[in-house]
Amino acid sequence: MNMRIKTLTFALIAGIGLTACGDPEPAPDVDAPAEEPAEPAALETPGWFMVDHDAETVEIELVAGTTSANNYWNFHGIYGGAGEVVVPEGYEITITLTNEDPNMGHSAGVGEIQATWPNNFSEVVPIFDGAVTSNPTSMTESTMPGESETITFTVDQAGEFALICYVTGHAASGMWMPFTVSAEGDAGVRLN
Repeated sequence: MNMRIKTLTFALIAGIGLTACGDPEPAPDVDAPAEEPAEPAALETPGWFMVDHDAETVEIELVAGTTSANNYWNFHGIYGGAGEVVVPEGYEITITLTNEDPNMGHSAGVGEIQATWPNNFSEVVPIFDGAVTSNPTSMTESTMPGESETITFTVDQAGEFALICYVTGHAASGMWMPFTVSAEGDAGVRLN
């Protein structure tokens, strides 16, 4: 009888242990297809982005400080590398920067995309000739609150670049967005 109680006790403890632990995780299915990377957001044409494929031109009405997001250091409320401007290779690009920030000057230029941004730019060299507003690093002589400035340039090489505010500390604080020149002729804005 003693042996029977020991056996029943062991079975009872083992059953409770299995119930408490649950079933083991199933082994991963090595034959299952890998997850596909997320598709990029579709290109849109907001009212501030106009493309004319016949004339091979793009006009961008870029507004700095549209919202108070990121201390007004944004383009159309976009900052921190979010969003993306896409233009076709070979097109003439006209950017009109309007500064709605109530307190601070801003600039706009197309430069190399960087993993981290310096606080100060010692030298501003735009990727495309003419692709930067005047006095781009100056807090007092860049495009000041209530002012506008227009630049025009041709994007003569495809690649991934950045639309940057070069005023001290602004890019480092997130005032930039990807600027892609498409060899396939894509045009628009990805808002993500």
